[in-house]
Amino acid sequence: MLFHTPEFFVLLIVTLVLYYLIPTKRTILLSIANILFYSVSGLGFLVLFLTITTVTYLCSLMLQGRYRKLFLWIAITLNVLDIVFFKYSLFILHDLEKVFSIHLIAQHSFWVSIVLPIGISFYTFELISYVVDVYKQRTKPAKSIIDFWIFIAFFAHLIAGPIMRGHEFIPQIEKIKSIRLQLSNFKMGCFYLTLGLFKKIMLADNIAPMVNNFFADPAHLSGSGAWISTYLFAFQIFFDFSAYSDMAVGIGYLFGLELPRNFMTPYLSAHATEFWRRWHITLSSWIRDYIYFSLGGSRRGELRKYANLFAAMTISGIWHGAQWTFVIWGMYHGALLIAHKIYTMLKAKLKLTWIDRFFAYRILAVFVFFQLTCIGWVFFRIHDLHTALALIHRMLSIQALHVPHQLYSYLLFAIGLFVLHIVEYYLLTYASAISAFWHRYFPAPARAVVYTVLVSILIVFIKNVASGFIYFQF
Repeated sequence: MLFHTPEFFVLLIVTLVLYYLIPTKRTILLSIANILFYSVSGLGFLVLFLTITTVTYLCSLMLQGRYRKLFLWIAITLNVLDIVFFKYSLFILHDLEKVFSIHLIAQHSFWVSIVLPIGISFYTFELISYVVDVYKQRTKPAKSIIDFWIFIAFFAHLIAGPIMRGHEFIPQIEKIKSIRLQLSNFKMGCFYLTLGLFKKIMLADNIAPMVNNFFADPAHLSGSGAWISTYLFAFQIFFDFSAYSDMAVGIGYLFGLELPRNFMTPYLSAHATEFWRRWHITLSSWIRDYIYFSLGGSRRGELRKYANLFAAMTISGIWHGAQWTFVIWGMYHGALLIAHKIYTMLKAKLKLTWIDRFFAYRILAVFVFFQLTCIGWVFFRIHDLHTALALIHRMLSIQALHVPHQLYSYLLFAIGLFVLHIVEYYLLTYASAISAFWHRYFPAPARAVVYTVLVSILIVFIKNVASGFIYFQF
């Protein structure tokens, strides 16, 4: 069920009304709403999700006993096998066919019919982090399976994040009956919902046809055409994914629940380390806490630190999809992180850290790193490795500096999108001051007119556009 469809808003409104009318039944109500929301993807997937969740919860109850380590690995193995089977089995079999020149997959075999369950990548990471945290006593086990089900399956974040942690969300669920309807939460919820709808409907879904037209035949894209199409894709995937995350945060506010923000205007990052503190924040922090630190982090010397960074980001690439280009995308960002660590170390040794204080240096660094980010997006958008590498080769040629007249409008549009990105930064950074100004200098009738016009526009576009979110495929 898509967030930007009438069906979802009916579910949301009905659930909200009952949620505040019957506070003693909130856990039951949200449990039912989660089931209804997920059942749209198929009853088989719902049964699978319920089974994996239940077994993981039962294992978590045994993580403080004599066989705690055994049950930890049972839970982890179950979840890993689940995602490997549905997401990577066909990919692995195809690669085995190529390596050993054997035929393993018939045209109409069972393997070809496997469909990826919606949200499996996200809820798998949540389940694994939960059992690890309970095992290491970082968080207390959920008091009931219903509380645990709401934590994992809360429909606001179920399909595409943010990836929640037990210590962040379970305490809120345990106090859910005492939550009161607050005007401030309602306003914030509506703000983030509207922001997300605007990003998805007005921006991402209108950028998508341009991107699809450019990449329909990437082999014939010029160097400048490749840059412009990749710029557009960079903003398409950002607006699309951050739209879902913003709406998830907004829905959380409506229910009096706090979900973490997943994006902080990432294209204003000056280097790779900053980018991963701004892009898909809950995934990058998950990879850091459960992969990078588990491999040893930076505790075993510089070379081992770099190897751990590279391995962690490679796993991040694998998480995104069963394609070698996703793996290379992860490796590429691992290399960017290592390069930034080395660059920072050299600056310190050469006593050049003073250049960081200059705004002009910051602007240059943001510009350069945005280009590097876009090179990585080529691997994300094009799944044929040879085609992706050929396109990057043209992007890095001197001919790419020539922009044909017919591409001027697209380049200006991409620049305009970057300006919107900057506007979003100031909007979110100074939200309180802007809100105070808005309410102080604009009377209620004027605000009502603006809200009505904005909602009407969104409703019109919702009726005409209902495309899925890009990250649903992960």
